Amino acid sequence: MTNTFIPEHEVYGFLSAVGIKTPRYYFVDDEARVADAPFVSGDPVVLKGIARDLWHKSEAGALAFCDFDAAAVATMHGRMREQVGQSHEWLGTLVAERVEFKRAGNAPSEIFVSLQRDRCCGAIVSFGFGGLLTEDWARELKQSLLVWPVSAYTPQEAFEELSGHWLGKILLGKLRQEKPLLTSESLLGFLEKLWKLDELMAREQLGLLEMNPLVVDSAGDIVALDGVGLRAAEASPEPCPVPFQDDSFLKPRRIAVAGVSAKAGNVGGMILENLRHSSLTEEGLLVIKPGIENFAGVRCVPDVAALADDPVDILILALPANTCVSMIEQLCTQGGGAEVIYIVAGGIGDGADKDGFGERLSGLIDTRRRAGQWCPAIVGPNGLGMLLSPLKLNSLFIPQSKLNVQFAPDSDVALVSQSGAFLITRLSRHSNLNLKYGFSIGNQLDMKLSDFMALVERDKSVRVLGIYVEGFVGGDACAVAKLVEQFRAEGRHVIIYKGGRSRLGEAAAASHTGAMTGDYHVQKRLLHKAGAILTESFNQFNAVLKWMAAYPDLRTLGKLAIVTNAGYETVGSVDTLGDNDPGRLYKLSDENRAALGEVLQRHGMQGLVASANPLDLTPMADEEVYLDCVKAMLEFGAGVVMLGLVPLSEQLDTQQLTQAEAFATRLKALAKSHDRLIGIVVDAGVPYQKYKAVFERQGFPVFDGMDMGVLGINVLKNSR
Repeated sequence: MTNTFIPEHEVYGFLSAVGIKTPRYYFVDDEARVADAPFVSGDPVVLKGIARDLWHKSEAGALAFCDFDAAAVATMHGRMREQVGQSHEWLGTLVAERVEFKRAGNAPSEIFVSLQRDRCCGAIVSFGFGGLLTEDWARELKQSLLVWPVSAYTPQEAFEELSGHWLGKILLGKLRQEKPLLTSESLLGFLEKLWKLDELMAREQLGLLEMNPLVVDSAGDIVALDGVGLRAAEASPEPCPVPFQDDSFLKPRRIAVAGVSAKAGNVGGMILENLRHSSLTEEGLLVIKPGIENFAGVRCVPDVAALADDPVDILILALPANTCVSMIEQLCTQGGGAEVIYIVAGGIGDGADKDGFGERLSGLIDTRRRAGQWCPAIVGPNGLGMLLSPLKLNSLFIPQSKLNVQFAPDSDVALVSQSGAFLITRLSRHSNLNLKYGFSIGNQLDMKLSDFMALVERDKSVRVLGIYVEGFVGGDACAVAKLVEQFRAEGRHVIIYKGGRSRLGEAAAASHTGAMTGDYHVQKRLLHKAGAILTESFNQFNAVLKWMAAYPDLRTLGKLAIVTNAGYETVGSVDTLGDNDPGRLYKLSDENRAALGEVLQRHGMQGLVASANPLDLTPMADEEVYLDCVKAMLEFGAGVVMLGLVPLSEQLDTQQLTQAEAFATRLKALAKSHDRLIGIVVDAGVPYQKYKAVFERQGFPVFDGMDMGVLGINVLKNSR
């Protein structure tokens, strides 16, 4: 195996190729050649012992400062070779010019830069404080490191961020009593060279270049005083796009299920029962079960060998891990039978896999793809199932009695979840969440999140895509970001909750899905820059999904008005907005207050209710008062109205629901005529579920608390 380590003198060569300054240097691999070094006696130099995989020279006794003397350098070369060679493969001595550089008077001014390259999205540039205390700065300073994926950021955008960072302010002399170490033009020019370095890394197949420290020399240029790197590991074949046609997945005509029995609670049996109620034809369902010709009215075949001449679009394997792998191997051997395989079982490539099934299956896929041989697209393992509303198709192994799936062929919302439980609990929690497509994708052993996004993207009727993901495999975060950009360019929305962000969360994700969580900080910047709506909690995800499902064509958010009949909701709504954005609330003008006062007077509430935002109408308000106040807020210019209805008031129709239905219809007309957002809060218990449903049927986002509705608005505002 070829060593991937890149020593300092080779790194200097790469840097020089893109115009990044390095010291004058000479590499000595034989003491007899020291005299050839381009230095004269007395020149201040740095001697560095260079050895394979030696990252920290000073700790290995491989660093010395002296004035150049050929004999002394030859002696030091031999001494370093003897000392360092005991633990590392010795390469030689680097004799480098000792660079005089500028320093800030009262702040650190050395720079750390690394470029770690992903073949999918290019380099991730990390830029922060350098020198011997790099790791200490990283621990102590909240603003220690800037991270720029080059596929998402331009050098100019990076420069603008760096200018506001403490290190940038030090370099540009923006701190009190500090002088600039370099010009803005010089700093921007250096960043442009880093972007060129990414292109060189792609050509030379370099995986990592790290420079620490870089300093500003007397001419005002950034100079790299040290550097190491790694060559890229051998690239695996790109599995994307997976070998299936659109119709074989979104519009399957034939589906087979293996692992069906009459035993109560049998997973395969529950899947088959749900599939039997789909729009598939009688010939569209098949059971793989030896010994019988018919199961629950569905034709059976004995094994997957029968699929060679009678193929299906999708084969669902509700079988133990070892049987699943063996069956897929048989399909590959016979060269066909199913375009897509859905593996329901776990224990393949996750924390429960003690027998190497994941490696065995990955090896099979890799080998066949490299050889250009037929291989099915594989979903999972740990795939709970899917929902395809146009076909009324439900392949979840959750009985209808537990989860009453409502198909919505005309819906403009889809949900892709690595966790099947997340998918089904969203459907259970939000009774009016009607999905056109719902996918549980499991471990992503073959088909990745980006593959499912690409499928959904092709259906332009889907305006909102919700995603729950615990880990991005390979370079898929970059592929996902590019698809997010595509969605946003078409005026469509992608909402993402990334699980496994903390160390404990990462461990938990790996234990049940085998997720590769990666660095969330980098992923977050990449996805946010692409235009994704990122949520940091389940509550945020739920709230944003409700808003977006109700208003899928949302482009901009106006300011917020609160109308309620409970004082605590006015207080709680403002608390949720927080102190960071006091201007989020629509500010009533004197003219607005007078007009609102007239509305309140017309309903006999002047003197009882203050003309304000938030507006507390007290429990005396009926539907007509609410309607007129909401209309007034919209006419004033509020872009979003949160309407709080504590239904225990006698003034509201919460039992007969005749007035409630008319009220909801008129509210919907208001929202449409003003092209604004209205959200409903019904903070009450089980007896009022039918009351909530009145507003849900009109397509409003309905929340259990004012804080949840405002929480969603906060996220949407910060994402735009």
